[in-house]
Amino acid sequence: MYDYDVIVIGGGIAGICASISSARLGCKVALIHDRPVLGGNFSSEIRVHICGSAGGGHMFARESGVVDEIVTETRFSSIFGRSVWLEPGQDIVLLDLVKREPNIDLFLETEAKEAIMENPSRIKAVRVENQRGSFTLSAPIFIDCSGDGVIAYNAGAEYRMGREGRDEFKESLAPDKPDSYTLGSSLMFTTKRLDRPVRFTPPEWAYKFEEKDLLYRSHSPNELNYWWIEYGGTLDTIKDNEKIKEELTKILLGVWDHIKNRGNHKAENYTLDWIGQVVGKRESRRFIGDYILTQKDVEEGTLFPDRVAYGGWPIDLHPPKGIFDPGPPCEQHRLKDIYSIPFRCLYSKNIENLMFAGRNISATHIALGSTRVQGTCGLLGQAVGTASYLCKKYGITPREVYKNHIGELQQLLLREDCYIIGIKNEDPYDIARDSRVSASSCKPLGIEEFTFLSLVNSSIGQSFIVTSSRIDTISLYLSSKDDLTVTLSIYKVDSLRDTKLDRLIAKTSLSLKDVNGWIDFYIGKDVEPGYYLFKLECDKSFYIGFSSRSFPGIQRIDFSSEFKIAHGVYAFRLNPPSYPYVPENIINGITRPTYYGPNLWISDKGLPQRVDIDLPQRTIINTIYLTFDTYLDSPEHSRDVPEPECVRDYVIYCKICGEERKLLEVRGNYYRRRVHRFEEIESDGISIEILGTNGDPYARIFEVRIYRF
Repeated sequence: MYDYDVIVIGGGIAGICASISSARLGCKVALIHDRPVLGGNFSSEIRVHICGSAGGGHMFARESGVVDEIVTETRFSSIFGRSVWLEPGQDIVLLDLVKREPNIDLFLETEAKEAIMENPSRIKAVRVENQRGSFTLSAPIFIDCSGDGVIAYNAGAEYRMGREGRDEFKESLAPDKPDSYTLGSSLMFTTKRLDRPVRFTPPEWAYKFEEKDLLYRSHSPNELNYWWIEYGGTLDTIKDNEKIKEELTKILLGVWDHIKNRGNHKAENYTLDWIGQVVGKRESRRFIGDYILTQKDVEEGTLFPDRVAYGGWPIDLHPPKGIFDPGPPCEQHRLKDIYSIPFRCLYSKNIENLMFAGRNISATHIALGSTRVQGTCGLLGQAVGTASYLCKKYGITPREVYKNHIGELQQLLLREDCYIIGIKNEDPYDIARDSRVSASSCKPLGIEEFTFLSLVNSSIGQSFIVTSSRIDTISLYLSSKDDLTVTLSIYKVDSLRDTKLDRLIAKTSLSLKDVNGWIDFYIGKDVEPGYYLFKLECDKSFYIGFSSRSFPGIQRIDFSSEFKIAHGVYAFRLNPPSYPYVPENIINGITRPTYYGPNLWISDKGLPQRVDIDLPQRTIINTIYLTFDTYLDSPEHSRDVPEPECVRDYVIYCKICGEERKLLEVRGNYYRRRVHRFEEIESDGISIEILGTNGDPYARIFEVRIYRF
């Protein structure tokens, strides 16, 4: 008999996501972590914030699923009644998230020492040590999320360490020849401003830096951490970790000495508030799976049939010498779009019951430059945690999940609010998929409210969705004191992302003088429903209404940018109105905006609003999944208040024989995903009444699922 169904080694973001997702599906999980607090690089010991694909500049790309729960909890902790983002309190929030799961046994300050093998290709148990002594834990499935891959390495799993040569995978960013160099490690610190000057005298052994030594490294005294305090890429980041920490401490104190005492940095009143005592690693071992992710996959967005996660952070490469390299501290190669990550990168090529997630997955050094960030690592953790459930369900290995059950794995991940590029909800148990959906109202496409007037001195554009068969006018909010000649061109495009200007539909010019308001451009064309783009050109600079928050179904285009796709939207109206935010979107199987549609219902202005879901026949139900809009276009750490688009107060009614019975009511919500379980009830459908949001005047829902579990 096994002690557990799954053993997870490493309690960073990847390990937490793996443990929670596996436990929620019914697996008995042991989570082994060698530190006194959870979080890994995200913990108060190291203090690296969670970043991911949204940080790579991609539209509506923030990670959902368990990662989003972690971000939400640390931003709006009910334990502390305030944001604990990057504060020591986040350790308690992470601990609480894990302890809420009755199927997880947590072993803190416990070191995984040895893999006990059943045979050369299968792990039987792990020997662990803590203050109580040494003991073994057994399971049929092991997931190594420890970063360095301590158990995977001990079990004999194939791995790589260092940089591949350019020719091996045809990677243009790789060095000419392979070497043992890795990304270096960092040691963080924070500062505090006082109401009086504070002296700082460095110890004699601290390094001394002049301004020329920090030429490419921004170092004002009030910044949050300096990620470029980096060292160790030319050493072994595992064996030499203590030496690396010692050098990083000397570097850190030397940098602070420079800020305080060398040059005019206006740091007189600043003092060191905290210095990290645990090194934050970027890279060590990378274990080999049935596939190795490469630069080409990341840059070209290879759409793998076994995709289970995605990434989008730039290929972020750092010089091996770290701070002692005279050049820039990093090279960030931005990606045109997010890319998929296959399940074959997440299980061992030669150890049949071993999976891994985090910065130790099967990828080249170059590809790791993008996949290593914690938002992406969390998605990988949820993928392997979910796969462990299928291993238990069918009594199989991870490779057999890939061969025979990859579709089921993908559908489970979608159900638990993970996004997989191009894959829709096809869950046969979701009763709502075949329902008839209606709503109290729908918002027409358009942006009438805007944040400010934005200066325009070059060509601009915006793509949008047309649901009718005609475009009569497009109206823009313009402002200028000068005489202007403004030309608006309309093009047919293939998606909201398409910026090719090869199918001109109409072109019109207006002469304007001392304008400040809505300007109508007459188009007067019959069109096919689909995607269109307007390009606005002018002979002089002018101002246009601009909203800093992006909006589903509309894509701003910056023709002066290499990537053209830009955040925020220009104020505009379309006549006749377009209606892409229909209630049927909540059962279309996609739970975030894409370049092919908004994929959510948005009501017209004013609350309350409601959506009705009528089942195809009377059915016994006991579970409802709701997915709200939490504005996935913002980076994870950008706000400390709930997103205004998120539904705050709502009531769910159950329909029975033409009557409605109140099933439940929720007040004060700020979560994207809510799962409501209740006693079985025979129902003809449900109604959801939106009473209030966290600030937005529109009600929004991405998805409703209905089950009988």
